[in-house]
This record gives sequence, C-alpha cells and structure tokens, in this order.
Amino acid sequence: MKNKSYIYSIALFLSAFIILISCGKQKAEWKGSIEEKDGVTIIKNPKEGIWDSKEKGEVTIRIEHQIGQLDGPEEFLFDSIIDATVNSKGDIYVADSGLNEIRKFNKDGEYLLTMGRKGQGPGEFQYISTIAVNSHDDLIVFDTMLRRISIFSDNGEHIKTTKILLPDSEISPSKIFATNAKNVIFGIINNSLKLFHEFDRDWNITESYIDYEIADNKEFEEGFLGFFLGHCWFQDNGDILYTKYFYDNQIFTYNNKELVKIVRRKSDIKKPYEIQLFHDVKKAMAIKDPEYDLRAFGRGIAFLGKTHQCSVGLYQLSDGHIVNFLYLRRSKDIKELGVELYDSEEKFLKYSKLRENLYYNIRYMDSSDLFYAIEREEYDKVIMFRLAY
Repeated sequence: MKNKSYIYSIALFLSAFIILISCGKQKAEWKGSIEEKDGVTIIKNPKEGIWDSKEKGEVTIRIEHQIGQLDGPEEFLFDSIIDATVNSKGDIYVADSGLNEIRKFNKDGEYLLTMGRKGQGPGEFQYISTIAVNSHDDLIVFDTMLRRISIFSDNGEHIKTTKILLPDSEISPSKIFATNAKNVIFGIINNSLKLFHEFDRDWNITESYIDYEIADNKEFEEGFLGFFLGHCWFQDNGDILYTKYFYDNQIFTYNNKELVKIVRRKSDIKKPYEIQLFHDVKKAMAIKDPEYDLRAFGRGIAFLGKTHQCSVGLYQLSDGHIVNFLYLRRSKDIKELGVELYDSEEKFLKYSKLRENLYYNIRYMDSSDLFYAIEREEYDKVIMFRLAY
C-alpha cells in the first residue's frame, strides 16, 4: 500500500513538473520584448507569431448568414450599403446611402421594416454615413450632408432630429458610441486632428480628445482623414484600442484619454502606402496606370499612390484575443484580406490569409463574436461570419 502511495506521489510530481516545463516552454516561445518609455508600455512583437512554430491551424472565416440578394424581394435589394449594426435583441439594421433609408431585419435575416427616405425634413436624409444603437435600443443615424442626427425607436418611429451639430464645422464620422450619459463620435471635425468627440445627451459637444499621429505623408493624411481615419474598439474596462487605416504596424491603447500602451509587430511592409503629390489635378486625373489604387483629389492638389496595407477592422473577442483585419497588396493583381491575431496580453499569435481579391468592410461585432461586414462582389450585401482558430 505504501509502495502504491509512493508511486502515486512520484507520478503527481512528474506531472506537475512536466506542466511547469511546458508552461515555461510556452512562455519562451514568444520572442518579443516589453519596455516602458515615458510612462507608456511598448510591446514589441516579432514578425513570426507564437503559433507559427506550432502545428496550429490557420485562422479561418466561417460564414453563417447574409442579407442581400442579386434578384429577389425588393427589401433584399440594395443600392449602396454604407453601415450595419445590431441591437440587444439581435435585430440587424442595414443603412443604404444610395436609397437614404435603413432597413431592419431580425436575427434570422427576415425583413421587419424600413426607416427614413430622401429629403431634408425630420427623419429624412441627404446622405447617411453612420448608424449606431444606444442603450435604449434606439437607432442613431448621422447624415453627413445635413450634419445632424436622427433618432428612431425600436419599432421604427421617428423620435427626434437634432439641429446641425456644429454649424461652423464639417464632421466626418466613422463610428458612433452611445450610452445613457454621453455620445461619442469617432471621426474628424475640420481644423482638428482629434479622433474622439464627446457630446451630451442633447448632442451638444463637450470635449474632443486623442490626437491623430501622421503615419507617413502629412499633407496627404491631413487632407483626407475624413476618409482614411482608422478603427477603434471600446474595451469593457473603458480602455480604447485604436489603429490607423493606413496600418503602420502599431495598435494603441488609451486609458482615461491618455496613451498607455503601444503594440508593435515587425513586418516586411515598412510603409503602409506610397504617394505622389500633383499640383496639376487634370494631369493626375488623366493618369490611368492600374498600379495606382489610391486616388484622392482635393482643392488644387491630387494624390496618386499604392496602398500596401490598411486596417479594415479592430476588435477584441470575448476570450480576450485581439483581431486586426488587414487588406494587403501582394502584387498589382493580387490583394488579400487577412487577420492578425493577438492573445489577451497583446502577444502576436498568427497572421492568416482569409480571402484573395475580395474586400470586406467590417462594420460591427456583436456580443457573441459574430462579425457584420459589407461585401460588394456582384451586388451589395451584409456578410455575417465568425473566426475559427
């Protein structure tokens, strides 16, 4: 009996020792570094992820549903989908900027109702650009041309249309985050490089914070930030994750509106884009070289360039993993949609190619880690998918 107890004790000891060795080996697999600089934690990740040295499967997409058809009932035919969001019941709102209306579907994709129409009256639109749902499940709609907010109830009733938010400014919102006490627009207000703009419940601006930092070309980025802002994610603890659209291999974390962490990853792509400046706009517009996939025209200037990599969505999953969706230029003819996956400690795990020559504009992730993306291949639709790894 004593021999059996002795053998059992030895087995337990060896098991615990193997576990400790395995944990130590797992930690040693990460070849990055962490340092502090001016109160900011900088996590430096290598080009290869922790999972690259393991027999670990790729990160893949599992498509579950879609809303939108090539032919079919009118409520499933879209002109130009601009945004999508979800309420607490799983109902899906799809905003169409071409038709200036928002259609509501239940979580199974069944059509429920339509809100809004083209016009300038209350609850009407000239150009819908962004939608969101607040804590009461009211739908918030921003009209870029009219520069105002319209609010609809869960049953589609028009509740309120605000006055022009900032009469002396142009607003280019990318996202709206709404709570009981405040509303936050993630976007650019002219003459300001602040990323976030806080409004009270009556949509009076109270504060702007967090500066945009130029990735490469100051003149280009300052002129066209309304289109190329980036992506952010509000974490449960109040921190904000942010990365630029022209992805420069950095993800930023802000706490109480102050930068506290930068996550970096080594990459073969050193610059997110190449750009040429033209003061002769007609000459620039006449250039048809397919190498240029980036074309931006302003007042008296034009930019032609090549995009090497951009972020098309930044999210934190319920298990703490952070995902950054990227669109990469591999050659003149090949671009790929991929995803960077980081663990909850921001250590790089894996980059995986998801699709080739197919662009997803990823607009929302719900509480079950289901993503909602706009896809325009053949016709406009909203794709709902999960990541598997």
